[in-house]
Amino acid sequence: MDDSCTGARPYTVNQLDSAIAHLEQVLNLDGANSLFSKTYWRARVEQAMSTPGVMPSQHARLQRLIDRIETS
Repeated sequence: MDDSCTGARPYTVNQLDSAIAHLEQVLNLDGANSLFSKTYWRARVEQAMSTPGVMPSQHARLQRLIDRIETS
């Protein structure tokens, strides 16, 4: 059973900076037009945004990724 069925969060607040850095790297290299669709990348970023305890600076980085996905 995957996390979407159990309601489990894939990230903790302690892992979030690493997850954001990974998303930034992937989206900078491949863009939202890579092997995966914009819908996939948007869902990944929104999943990270839903992490309990997300800091304003982390939220801002994630919002920039959403903006990048939307404009690519």
